[in-house]
Amino acid sequence: MNDLTGEPVYLDHAATTPMVPAAIEAMTRHLSDVGNPSSLHASGRRARRVVEEARETIALALDCRPGDVVFTSGGTEADNLAVLGVLERRPGSAVCSAIEHHGAFFVDNLPHRSD
Repeated sequence: MNDLTGEPVYLDHAATTPMVPAAIEAMTRHLSDVGNPSSLHASGRRARRVVEEARETIALALDCRPGDVVFTSGGTEADNLAVLGVLERRPGSAVCSAIEHHGAFFVDNLPHRSD
């Protein structure tokens, strides 16, 4: 499918979503940095500061607390976190529609059925 200018329109955002230029720029600034944000040494503390500043920026944009912003490694992990969060607040069954992404059906340590 093409837009009005003839450019292709990307519709598979379930697989991956194109990054906006501002996100690419922000990420590119730190691609050569080293440091595990969980480490206590100087490069780890610098990495932690970058992560926490990003968390604060996102929280400000979303009008929420920084502690409410959770970074995940991808869609399946985010789906699992969302389902587990709902079940923690409302124990019992979770229902997913037949068109839900398959990652939402495989929450670790939860019984599930596909019928």
